[in-house]
Amino acid sequence: MPTLLIADDNVALRDTLVDILQQEFTIVGIASSGKEILERVPELRPDIVVLDISLGDSTGFDVLRKLKSDGFRCKFVFVSVHESPSFIQAAEELGASGYVFKSQISRDLLNTLQIVANEGPFSSSKHDTSSAGK
Repeated sequence: MPTLLIADDNVALRDTLVDILQQEFTIVGIASSGKEILERVPELRPDIVVLDISLGDSTGFDVLRKLKSDGFRCKFVFVSVHESPSFIQAAEELGASGYVFKSQISRDLLNTLQIVANEGPFSSSKHDTSSAGK
């Protein structure tokens, strides 16, 4: 099973993510801040980091940028309230493998991570035209 590090500063959401994902993936860690992610990734070496864009002490974009520059090859899937095409584009440009709207977690997250684990990209925006323009 692919390994995941789940990172979000919202405890309830982290618990929800664990509930959704623990049957299909091995969750090796949970983080609540950018600093914690940067400390845990080298230690845990997850296959995929599931992270929010807004982390309190930094952004998920900054975390991804730093880990990529440090040579970590794990994949990154954003889970975010930001449904703007500019956020999705920024994530893709930074090398994220996936982007799931928090409003679509129950529909898209598990499928997204399965696709990403098997080398494919995924974005809620490509599968939900009703959220365009939000």
